[in-house]
Amino acid sequence: MNLTKRIESVILSNLQPSEDRKIGIECECIFYDKNLRRIPVNSSDRFSATDLLNEMVALQSDDDIKAGYSLEPGGQLEWASPPVKSLHEINANYVQNKAHAVEIAKRENLKYIDFSLEPLYLPLEIDLINHEKYCLMDKMFTKTGKFGQWMMRNTSSIQVNIDFSSKEEAEKMAYIADCLTPIASILFANSPFWKGKPSGKENLRYKIWNSTDNSRCGNLMDHGMMVPKGLINKYAQYIQSVPAIFIKDENGNVRSYKKTLGSWLKELLNQDRLTDGHIQLALHQIFTHVRFKNVLEIRGSDRPPSGFEFAPAAFWTGLLLENETQNDIFNIVKTWTLEDRKQLNLRAYKLDLAQDGPNNKSIGEWINIICELSLSGLNRRSKKYNIENGKNFLEGYLDIFNERGIPSLYTQTIHAKSGKTVKEFI
Repeated sequence: MNLTKRIESVILSNLQPSEDRKIGIECECIFYDKNLRRIPVNSSDRFSATDLLNEMVALQSDDDIKAGYSLEPGGQLEWASPPVKSLHEINANYVQNKAHAVEIAKRENLKYIDFSLEPLYLPLEIDLINHEKYCLMDKMFTKTGKFGQWMMRNTSSIQVNIDFSSKEEAEKMAYIADCLTPIASILFANSPFWKGKPSGKENLRYKIWNSTDNSRCGNLMDHGMMVPKGLINKYAQYIQSVPAIFIKDENGNVRSYKKTLGSWLKELLNQDRLTDGHIQLALHQIFTHVRFKNVLEIRGSDRPPSGFEFAPAAFWTGLLLENETQNDIFNIVKTWTLEDRKQLNLRAYKLDLAQDGPNNKSIGEWINIICELSLSGLNRRSKKYNIENGKNFLEGYLDIFNERGIPSLYTQTIHAKSGKTVKEFI
């Protein structure tokens, strides 16, 4: 089997029947100490993100369902749910683990923020985790784009992992998500401040991720994947062209590698040492808004305000995990021209619902259309598969969105009325 086929086989190694497709969520959060300093990521004389991580893992030892915990490069704590069918099952686990975090924060005088972008500090004012792979990433991203260090240390987001039942469905789902990412990035935009000042109408987390590394970020269409048919084959070829950030040697040690991911994987293949783990390591070094592992991961949304963390997951679940709705939304986005999509991706840099979108509809109109489809999909999925309906997670968010508008802009309005500095406001 050639390398491209091997990569495809890993991506497609977790196919699930339609009724058994599951969802997983990853949610990141930024913590400060009582003086509004970012807590250090590495162990020190102050309570650190490493200490927080260790305590969170220990506190769930008696919980029936175990979450996954990890630290992002600047000390952002990431909670990762197990894959389950019902958003309510995941929410129960999240509420339980959030209670653990609140318990620790109260004891240690910590404060967490629910913004998707660090509001006060510059990247070099933030501790970098002492892991070799992140040191190599940090070094690379100083050369590949304007905002790589911002992405690593200063952003938090929601990632949604979704099962697929076939190669054709995986390609269709990825295409739909790639088309709709700019819409979702505006709908869930929650980055009201940066550098201690209001961010205005800039969709900053989206901008930062797009300006980190042109070879591995952005939309799938930016890398030649413009239609669903054959998308996975193109994706498998694409990742081979991307420069490696790091590799693991025979002893499992992380080290630098000056060639492409494809060169490394081919070396292993020729030596008959290539494993699925090596391929997954390569797949995890791609940071497009929509990417493949052995599930589809959608990562283009900001972390929403506290209490609404599950809204993006409900949005994508309704659109993609009910076959009739999946076909309905696919039949819409496939009419969008390449120029429509390019313009939509560019307009997503600005938080303005009145901007023109495809087919002579505004972005605000498209949000309404797509969210109605998502709610319909959640209803159908619940009835078809006897799964507890997750529409409340999206409906609750939309009620606030329709009342207040985009969270990023609403927070700035409240801040302006307060007369306080950003630090005082936080």
